[in-house]
Amino acid sequence: MSEYSKDYTIDEMMTVLMAREVRNDDVMIVGVATPMVWAAFTLAKVTHAPDAIYHYIMGNTFVLEARQVSLLYLEMNTTRAYRFQDSVECTLESLPSDKLTTIEFFRPAQLDQYGNSNNICIGDWNKPKIRLPGAAGILDFSMFYARGSFLYTPRHDKRTFVPTEKLDFISGVGFSDGKQSICGGAGPQCVITNLAYLNFDGTTKRMRLNSYHPGVDVEGIKESTGFDLIVPEEIKETIPPTKKEIELLRKRVDPLNIRKLEVFSGREREELLDDIIQKELAKQNKFPELLCN
Repeated sequence: MSEYSKDYTIDEMMTVLMAREVRNDDVMIVGVATPMVWAAFTLAKVTHAPDAIYHYIMGNTFVLEARQVSLLYLEMNTTRAYRFQDSVECTLESLPSDKLTTIEFFRPAQLDQYGNSNNICIGDWNKPKIRLPGAAGILDFSMFYARGSFLYTPRHDKRTFVPTEKLDFISGVGFSDGKQSICGGAGPQCVITNLAYLNFDGTTKRMRLNSYHPGVDVEGIKESTGFDLIVPEEIKETIPPTKKEIELLRKRVDPLNIRKLEVFSGREREELLDDIIQKELAKQNKFPELLCN
């Protein structure tokens, strides 16, 4: 009997793939409005990386405990945490980059073939069509960190994957002109999408198709990308989630499906958000459940 599940959604596939990138000695940076990342890091913590530590940007704390994903009660029920003055002190001063094994996933609005990303604006800087959330700590992670940067997007299309000349702004540095960062960072490591797992060629530093998800064909991935991907002669299918990973994710890590806020849109997202809020408000115990290995 196979250990792999056939019953999973794309948000679960992406969450599991992100979790698999975590190492046991990582400091897992949980950014703002990224519930899929929180779910992934929590799944990693309760499966293969029990010693990994969370750093929550919202409260600038290092946290040892794994807790159920929550929307309203983010950092409650924490008994073992270290609080610092600000995020810069946490990530740049307290943990020097030459020793850091920090991992953080960023969700870019635009991404080019070298892993350069844009989270600033769409359109001309002086009169943008859309203002985006901003760079925050992306500059530090993309340029300095030895662990490199990790990227994800639930919408693999030509609006997101654009050639360098159509990148409206560079807020996250990849392999600029196909070269390693002069600041010493390892550069982008992978891009996890709803269609595929991508990484970067060791020589040219261009984005490369590493595996395609079950049910997705290679031609469809190429057609959804705004630049030429490197496609090896032998390409494999992405290893799907295991039954254990899916069970933990659904029943313990994120039973309220908060991670799905990143893949839903419009009315569907609005209804899910209302459902999550109502269920959390109705809880007698407001503290997120502590999870043990």
